[in-house]
Amino acid sequence: MPAVRASYVAARDVLRSLVAEWAGTLPSEVRLERTPLGALYLPDYPLAGCSLSHTSGVVMATLRPNGPVGVDVETISRPIGDLGALVGMACTESEQLFLAALPSDLRHRHFLTMWTGKEAVLKGLGLGLSVDPRDVAVHQVEQSPSSARWHRPRPGAADRWLLERIYDIPDHIATVAVPQCETLHRG
Repeated sequence: MPAVRASYVAARDVLRSLVAEWAGTLPSEVRLERTPLGALYLPDYPLAGCSLSHTSGVVMATLRPNGPVGVDVETISRPIGDLGALVGMACTESEQLFLAALPSDLRHRHFLTMWTGKEAVLKGLGLGLSVDPRDVAVHQVEQSPSSARWHRPRPGAADRWLLERIYDIPDHIATVAVPQCETLHRG
């Protein structure tokens, strides 16, 4: 697990650097804290949203000065044991039907594309996997931008989210999520 720990530390360092550049401070002065559900937040910048993700040597960090944001990255070639069981635990009925209709060689990638969207939304809300991922429905799976909405509505949570897919990382799929009333800017 040393590689996982190193990846986690690297992601936090990238996030601190992003915040420091935006706030005009030093990375060592950026405080990161966790909510009771484990979501990162910036106590010195209460309106800012931040999120990070890491897998197989790839780290991603996002920062929004005035609102929530979530990010997730997954390795496409990483084997998934029982994809059917995972799909049943993570996908809405319509998503399950969509995946079942695909040729078997496309299911894995499309599932990961859905998954990164779901996880990015849940991270953006600060809920993570404390919420059933079937509560979030992903639309226009391979298009970017695409969208997600609450399949089972949650009081106080933005109903629709805009998903920006990032495909230019070899062997990885990543998604950044913001409430749909917001605009995504890649930089």
